[in-house]
Amino acid sequence: MHDRDHVTKVNEAYHDAIAGHYDDRFEGHSDDVLKWVRSLFEREVFPALDAFGGTPRVIDFGCGSGYLEDFLRGRELDLLGIDVSEGMLARARERFPMWQFEKRDLYSFPSDERFHLVMENAVLHHLVDYEALVDKMASMTLPGGILYLGSEPNRRAYKYLKPLVKPYRSTVNRYRTETAVSELGDADFEALSEYHLFYGEGIDAQAIADRLSAQGFRRVEIHYSLRELFSALEEASPRVQLNAWTPDRIRDHFPLSRNFTLIAQR
Repeated sequence: MHDRDHVTKVNEAYHDAIAGHYDDRFEGHSDDVLKWVRSLFEREVFPALDAFGGTPRVIDFGCGSGYLEDFLRGRELDLLGIDVSEGMLARARERFPMWQFEKRDLYSFPSDERFHLVMENAVLHHLVDYEALVDKMASMTLPGGILYLGSEPNRRAYKYLKPLVKPYRSTVNRYRTETAVSELGDADFEALSEYHLFYGEGIDAQAIADRLSAQGFRRVEIHYSLRELFSALEEASPRVQLNAWTPDRIRDHFPLSRNFTLIAQR
């Protein structure tokens, strides 16, 4: 195990280095992925926010350049995004000047406030002690509110895929290691940043679901997805149209999918 604060510092340096072209990633921004995430918000997030009335309060842990904020665009919200990377925050502020973005440590951020929507996307696996953040986020979710954990690596799959992680990153997603070397001089910045891909076996979705149920969440749904993986492979080989060829019942519901999103209502 590495020191969690050191890994946080590595994430800060790495994401500052890649901030300028972070949103060029096809993996998270393909039409297939965006359509799927938007459908999750419309079906499971927006009805809860609308039920509160007024101006819902939202917090985004590890907001980056504002990936999740894009799905909330046009809604009247009191939104705060926090991240350790000033480079990523600068992009979020530029894209969403109506909302507030602050450089804060996710572990030490005070947990005495409550929000109608508490969310993160592809952040937990960057943290050594991700359970601590899950517990913090859960405690900050108002009764009736939504906790959204998006696009995390599925441990069921990574137990078997781990030997392929380094070859995959050096081929299909080679820009990640190349950026770490060119901008920071060391490929280990990428490995430490993507902590639970290289030094763990992904995130246990069912363990998180059980953890949240024990903390009083009355509805916990796990959504599996192959869309991100397929989009990354399509970017590397455009002729391979896996998202178009694969039925939704497999693409969006296969328990051994590479990624999962968990949505819980307190």
